[in-house]
Amino acid sequence: MIAVDMEPLRKGEHEGFRDFVNALDSRYEIPDTTILKKKLLPEYYENVKQKLVIALSKAEHVSVTTDLWTSIANEGILSVTCHFFHNEKLIAPLLEVVKMEGSHNAENIASMLDATLSKWDIRSKCEAITTDNAQTMINAAAKLHIRHIPCFAHTLNLTVSDSFAVTCLDQILKKCKSIVTFFKMSTLASDKLRAIQRELNKPELKVIQEVPTRWNSAYHMLQRIVTMKTELTLALNECNRAPPGVNADEYLIIQETIQILEPFDLATTKISGESYITLSLIIPLIRGIKTKLVEVESQIVTESGNKILLCMKGSVDKRLSPYESRTPVVLATILDPRFKKKGFKTSDDEKRAGQWLEKAYASHLTKERLAVEETQPTPSTSSGTSNDLLGFLDVPDVSTPLSNSLVDVRQYLEKPVIDRKECPITYWKYTNNKLKELAMLYLCIPASSVPSERIFSKAGQILTERRNRLKEKRLNELLFIKQNSCYFND
Repeated sequence: MIAVDMEPLRKGEHEGFRDFVNALDSRYEIPDTTILKKKLLPEYYENVKQKLVIALSKAEHVSVTTDLWTSIANEGILSVTCHFFHNEKLIAPLLEVVKMEGSHNAENIASMLDATLSKWDIRSKCEAITTDNAQTMINAAAKLHIRHIPCFAHTLNLTVSDSFAVTCLDQILKKCKSIVTFFKMSTLASDKLRAIQRELNKPELKVIQEVPTRWNSAYHMLQRIVTMKTELTLALNECNRAPPGVNADEYLIIQETIQILEPFDLATTKISGESYITLSLIIPLIRGIKTKLVEVESQIVTESGNKILLCMKGSVDKRLSPYESRTPVVLATILDPRFKKKGFKTSDDEKRAGQWLEKAYASHLTKERLAVEETQPTPSTSSGTSNDLLGFLDVPDVSTPLSNSLVDVRQYLEKPVIDRKECPITYWKYTNNKLKELAMLYLCIPASSVPSERIFSKAGQILTERRNRLKEKRLNELLFIKQNSCYFND
């Protein structure tokens, strides 16, 4: 309960909790804090850990995400989550959170990641590392010789941020932020706003502040400003020292901006999941964003709106389009039976994806064949000359990995795609084709580093001002149980 609900380890000492437990059953003795810390917590951690070790030993391919965070105690903390298929489900358990001492450079990050992967005995089966776009993270993956996947959610946020450089939008954002700050800082203004909302029979919504580190927060701020347009206008007019309100022309630009930003918000939400396959979503989502921006273009009437849209299109080409040429992303897309070639925009892209799949599959079959040949004895050759002139016909045909790959890939691609609501994992489970081995390799790779960032959100609820001296070991145990007990709880 303490780990899952992120309660303090001294929960059993709280008077209200003790009274509550006593009312339920006066015979029950609450374990004291020392027993909790030194016995029960480590025992439960080891129990869940052993189950994870067994699950990892059975996994053929895994991928990881990692991120760095500075705690309230001003300590650098590195998180590592692992992603693999277990019991026909994609799971994202936490491997560990560890305090990072010294410089946060690529060499130190690589060293700590290598130690973590080796500790869990998954170094040889780790297919990819997904992180943010920081150069140190990219270099760390390169030092480990593990393919790096830049977080797509982070890239979407950078793409949206580029549009804020447009002068007219920058000025409107500053005005909206000052309005939000005014209502956040003034109790009188907030009271006035709530009174007007009740008078107009409107829901008592609050304004939302834009925070640079919180993805899409500017979009949500603008959306809320438009939703509360009438109440905000009236409240600002009745408050002393209120900042200037948003005029009609600016509201029109805001509404057009919301239309432009909406597909990015939807894409961020979709790509941030950890219980379903995400890497194969990147290329279809990019195509969907580009399609939506073309549709929105006909609805933009202001000059400022057109400038914002033009800037956004340029940023999409600059930041998102490179994903369409990344081998893991392309292969994940074509190996997802919901998309196959339909996920790609042009026939050239479809053709290239098919060729890359054939090449990757042939390479996979070759490695598999060589591994088998190494374990089998070399057949002996008989001496002497055969008198059978037709003996050559008895020699079995030897198929090449390339020929096998062409057949399997063609058969897979010729079948119709499955419904988007169906599960790709279930599809591959019932497919008697070695291509599924390649599919399991690429489809377990996460498209974003959000799982690691969620760990830090949970850590922030555990490491508070009142609990800033919690030891690294205790923090790791609590977060490990919080994240993983749902996967391995009997």
